[in-house]
Amino acid sequence: MKRRKGFVFIETLVVVAILTFSLLMTYSTYNAAVIREKNRVRFDDTAYLYRAYYLTQFFRNFRLDLVESNLQGTNILGGFGCQNQSIFLNEIDNLYFCETLFDSLHISNIYLTYNDLGYLQECTNFAGNCEVLGRVREDLANYLKTIGGNGSSGYRMIVEFSENKDGSGCSQDNCTYYYATLSLGAI
Repeated sequence: MKRRKGFVFIETLVVVAILTFSLLMTYSTYNAAVIREKNRVRFDDTAYLYRAYYLTQFFRNFRLDLVESNLQGTNILGGFGCQNQSIFLNEIDNLYFCETLFDSLHISNIYLTYNDLGYLQECTNFAGNCEVLGRVREDLANYLKTIGGNGSSGYRMIVEFSENKDGSGCSQDNCTYYYATLSLGAI
């Protein structure tokens, strides 16, 4: 009887290599899923959708039609906020209330755009209709590509919140940005 110690050693090395490769592939898939989930949590979280809903109700009561008229005929995002005097018609009390609202909800930007953003899903560069992606924060550009659309008309409001990880307001340094969108329908 011949002993085959060399064959067992090589067979063991091959099995270890296969297991190592399988574990590395599993880990990389798991790591990519964790990263995607961390980004997804920043998009359309229930708490931010709740805040965005009340914000849309606030702006519906303060002449959102004037903001809509500035957007006619374009595919770009139109930003608006408390300092837009055309909305508030120089009512100081409403302006103060709006600024307080923005501070308490940790809102950094609000965008109004058309409801159907499906054309952004195919964007690979910042030319033509896709040039809007080059003018916004990278996180927002990635979020806009996930919204899509179903061909419906009307408008949508996209709200950008900036907070620290603990949920408190933050300055421009080390902020985490969260996004929520709601369809407004026809204004």
